[in-house]
Amino acid sequence: MTVLTRPSWTTGKIRVLGVGQRMALLREVRFPDLLFPRWQSVLVISLIGMLIGLNPRLRAALPDVSAPWRNVVVELVAGLLLIWAAFLVMVAVLRWWLKRGGRWDGQGDLFNLVAASWLVADTLVAGYASLAAPPFLIWHLFLPLWLYSLWVGAKAMTSAIPQASLGYCIAGIAIGLVPAIAAAGLVFALVVMAMTGLASVGAGA
Repeated sequence: MTVLTRPSWTTGKIRVLGVGQRMALLREVRFPDLLFPRWQSVLVISLIGMLIGLNPRLRAALPDVSAPWRNVVVELVAGLLLIWAAFLVMVAVLRWWLKRGGRWDGQGDLFNLVAASWLVADTLVAGYASLAAPPFLIWHLFLPLWLYSLWVGAKAMTSAIPQASLGYCIAGIAIGLVPAIAAAGLVFALVVMAMTGLASVGAGA
């Protein structure tokens, strides 16, 4: 809890860390707080993607290309592609949803807001899921963490956009999950096809 409550040199230099911690504690965050460089958000989402790539269940679902180092590289790339597909679709859906009925005028960095809201909860979700733990233990903590991440995101949006109620923001996230998961599924299918082709080339060599 010290990391979440005490400012440090790191959170001062990389502002997304401080903002993400405040969101995880369900504290109020406004758009002016999100005026940090875009690369910090890119770093957050990419970190989550790499943790997804380390998930043994993802590894088991991907074809073996008969080269250990190549498998690791492809798994990390797959994780990055999956999270970025889901993230970009989610941001696009939320941008449309929040503008409905004049709730939001489009001013403010929604990209940074969503990335910061994913920092703590979703990193914990992806990190915990990457552990080689029994399925019961995975779901025992994974589901509460995942639900908490949805709450953190909705709370962050409604604090930055007061015209959007908490329930409305939760609904937006729920609606965005459908195309986001579909986009990630499409990317996963393309990765499997590409890896199957690499495995076939390796076998024929």
